[in-house]
Amino acid sequence: MKSLEKLFDEYSLNARVKPAFLLMFPAIISVIALYEPSRSWGGAAITILTSFGVIAFAANQMSTRGNILQEKLFKKWGGAPTTIILRHSDFRLDKNTKARYMSKLVSLIPSFKMVSYKEEIDDPAGADETYRTAAIFLREHTRSSTDHPLVFKENIAYGFSRNTRAFKWLGVVICLLSIAIVSTIVWSNYFNEKDGPILELLLGIPFERAALILLLVGSLFSWLFLVTEKWVEVRAFAYARALYASCEHKI
Repeated sequence: MKSLEKLFDEYSLNARVKPAFLLMFPAIISVIALYEPSRSWGGAAITILTSFGVIAFAANQMSTRGNILQEKLFKKWGGAPTTIILRHSDFRLDKNTKARYMSKLVSLIPSFKMVSYKEEIDDPAGADETYRTAAIFLREHTRSSTDHPLVFKENIAYGFSRNTRAFKWLGVVICLLSIAIVSTIVWSNYFNEKDGPILELLLGIPFERAALILLLVGSLFSWLFLVTEKWVEVRAFAYARALYASCEHKI
């Protein structure tokens, strides 16, 4: 991980490389567990270099696929969370906090003006344009992870969830293929053409093989039930709240 930190900035490492590692983890751990030469010094070096190359390529694709997914989600949600959260019709921020943020934004951004509920109803596109101006301004002025650690942290969390979700079904496929290959090898070595009680045969499976199958099944269930659109939505709005909260601090 230290070597990766030298090659990638903190955002890329956490929001792109780590999702890529999760994506490739079932295949990598299966090779290491099943292919004994990969655990020798030479084999380990080759395995690591190959894995690193695959992960680096996958990480490069993460941002592209993540942005494509983001466009689809924003269209489905009715806009970007940083736009939605300022709308009078949205209740993720209470009206007093929203009014306080807007008042502060007026003093920070020359082109920003308070948008009333009626103005938003009469010209929703114009209101959204004003809200987008605020979001763009704040993003540009909160890039420092030192001055705005919460914004940076929430941005990474959103990027991680979005990019992981963008590769959900590929992650599921890799898990299924890994489970199928490992199960076939276990069947061939410990069940095929062998007689005896099923429990006895199961107990004959080495611990590392059984543990590998359980780990792969756990990875599959994680991709299926934890990597969801709702997860991305929660993280997206958490970032939006942190971004607007920053306007009350030094910018």
